Amino acid sequence: MKMPGRAPSSCLQLDYVRDTLFGPVAQSVECHAQLAALDLQGHPALRLHIHPPLPDKVERAHSVAFVWQGRRYRGVVRDRGKCGDGGLNLLLELQ
Repeated sequence: MKMPGRAPSSCLQLDYVRDTLFGPVAQSVECHAQLAALDLQGHPALRLHIHPPLPDKVERAHSVAFVWQGRRYRGVVRDRGKCGDGGLNLLLELQ
């Protein structure tokens, strides 16, 4: 997935929830990422590019939350894809 117009990479605290056999598991990690604003069929969205090394099982996340430049973001993962640089792109529909 290509990300035109990405913001510079920043370190952020990423909170995410993934489902397991035993129910939802919340995790919180520090990682380097970049953001790009998108429009998802009329809804605000973001493409979050997470740089390697990837947080544990973040590719299974179904919702994420983080603070970027003093503003809190929260979204549902609508799509995901591995990148050639070893990173991960998450398409987030903002809530």
